[in-house]
Amino acid sequence: MSDESNVKEKPKKRKFSKLKYIIAFIFINVIIFFVVTSQPDFEISIVPDPDAKSVEIRVTQKSFFPLQSFIMSLDDSPLSYTKNGNTYVATATHNGTLEVVATNLNTMSQTMYERIDSIDSTSPTIFAQLVKKGVLNITFEDGHSDIDYDSIYALDSDDKMLKPSKIDEGEGRATFEFKTYSIRAFVSDTAGNQGEVEFNNSEINQTKLVSAEGMEVNDIPVDERENTEKDLSNETTFDEGNLNEKPPKKNDDYLYEKH
Repeated sequence: MSDESNVKEKPKKRKFSKLKYIIAFIFINVIIFFVVTSQPDFEISIVPDPDAKSVEIRVTQKSFFPLQSFIMSLDDSPLSYTKNGNTYVATATHNGTLEVVATNLNTMSQTMYERIDSIDSTSPTIFAQLVKKGVLNITFEDGHSDIDYDSIYALDSDDKMLKPSKIDEGEGRATFEFKTYSIRAFVSDTAGNQGEVEFNNSEINQTKLVSAEGMEVNDIPVDERENTEKDLSNETTFDEGNLNEKPPKKNDDYLYEKH
């Protein structure tokens, strides 16, 4: 009886051995499939600088597979970077489309895109009026950075530098007084972007809005222009109330009214 029992147990051992080979085969093939098809995995973070002049780009590798190559570019221009552990760090100084291309040793690659738009690249908006001969009022604002009040100045037609005779940082206003025929006023933001506006004494009571979209000029009615051409004396005065306001926003009806 014992001999017959031993004979029956042998096939069971063979079946168990075959099962181990099948499991090992499947396991090995899963590993091979993972190695062959594994793609890089990354996380991108954009950290703006307080001065809005640049941003720090941090690309952190989440996958453990070794890389064959890693490239960062902004609008197709390569960005230099440093590597700290699994994190790649670069600095961008202008807005654009960030492209990150990483390739594993198995030649599988991953491409990621991120839009950078937090860098201030536009000059302040300036709203100005020549309220009378030799007196220019300006108001200004910037949607991204702060105004650099130390940078506000003007040049008269003799290229003499002028500082504001009055300035109100709280309201964003300044007044220039000049003795020549024309004047150019300059305002910069803390990111280094500069805007300018120019007037001459034949443009009394005109208003000009200078923004990223260009310059808008509020024309003087014909009868008022004729009076202005006849009298450019220092005693000529006009309403200065317009310059007590912030620069008009885009599409503001005020820009298209006749005054």
